[in-house]
Amino acid sequence: MFNSKDAVSAGFPDQPRNMKNQPPTTIANVEHILNHAGIVPRYNIIKKKDEIIIPGHSGTSDNRSNVTMAKVLSLAAQYGLATGLVPEFVQAISDQNAYNPVADWINSKPWDGEDRLGEMYATVWTEEDYPESLKETLLHKWLLSAVAAVMVPSGFHCRGVLTLQGPQGINKTSWVRSLIDDPVLREAVIKLDHHLDGSNKDSIIGAVTNWIVEIGELDSSFRKDIARLKGFLTSDSDRVRRPYARAESEYPRRTVFVATVNDCKFLVDPTGNTRWWTIAARKLRKDHGIDMQQLYAQLAVELADGGQWWLTKAEETQLEAWNSRHKIVSAVDDMVMAWIDLDRLGHKSNQKLTATEMLKIAGIERPNNAQCRECGTLLRELLGPPKRIQGREKWTVPLIDLHGHAVEIMKSITTKQPDEY
Repeated sequence: MFNSKDAVSAGFPDQPRNMKNQPPTTIANVEHILNHAGIVPRYNIIKKKDEIIIPGHSGTSDNRSNVTMAKVLSLAAQYGLATGLVPEFVQAISDQNAYNPVADWINSKPWDGEDRLGEMYATVWTEEDYPESLKETLLHKWLLSAVAAVMVPSGFHCRGVLTLQGPQGINKTSWVRSLIDDPVLREAVIKLDHHLDGSNKDSIIGAVTNWIVEIGELDSSFRKDIARLKGFLTSDSDRVRRPYARAESEYPRRTVFVATVNDCKFLVDPTGNTRWWTIAARKLRKDHGIDMQQLYAQLAVELADGGQWWLTKAEETQLEAWNSRHKIVSAVDDMVMAWIDLDRLGHKSNQKLTATEMLKIAGIERPNNAQCRECGTLLRELLGPPKRIQGREKWTVPLIDLHGHAVEIMKSITTKQPDEY
């Protein structure tokens, strides 16, 4: 495996500077002995870790990183190098040999010109009332974002989490696995059923060291800090401390996320849910046989031509309209919605109401502050921002029964109480 020790020592770029004839431990000298041994350190951009390729190395994959580094340290000791600095120097050499296994796979063969997106859309059967155009938009742009994650040098961030909603047993996780048809690469860069906790460092590192991550138990993730989770998902970089590193480093985001969820009602964020690109699925085809390398190569061409992997305002509006079906609705929301007719938007007879007044119409005689805030959030989602009228926030509300019970309730409501909702 190794050349003559004397010949290697004589060729050190940085020669000994003292009478002991001990070579200094420098990056150049470490690289010199590695080259002579045929050892190749390289940095995996997706996994965010160094890999040391040693000719003839055998052993378990479990301990590969530790064992290969131990062999490098042993080699350095043979040549009199101080081993304490060797791991950091190997890291520096690895960084010069950085590679992206996903980008290399996508670029391994040029696109043959055949459009495969239609085949990909056909692998997802949606519920009957789900818009076909929305399904195609979300699949297309999410797949394009996956390519952008590995092709855009810096500044990429995930705009949406593809969210496959449907009953258990329809192949949701298997479909995610089918997104890479190279079995070795698939095992290396797809993480399935990951419990994502935006406040847990190990959970974050487990996610961002992969290309495609399936978020399992989505409702459990929502029970954590939803604001922190949203901030993490749409970040353009990640701070990770690598093995042998003295401090954390900041890495461009190379990960996209897909969530799978069984329950129909799962969205809980009152500030908006357009980050969740929901497709209501009844079946997914896992054995579609699509040449995925060619599909991504096609999308890489589109990306190079200026393809946009985020939704337009019109597409976000369509998505939000669908996502409203998946929101967990409270009792307050139910009571208020029973009195609203959105088909009457813009009608001249619509009433200007505060949140408190709306709640009283809905049957809550003495609403508390929490109920008023909840009602205000709902009215903002349905009707947009309120207008300030005589110092109070009011919405123009399309009530369903202007000539019946609603009118009687409105007459009985006193509007003299302070009300900012």
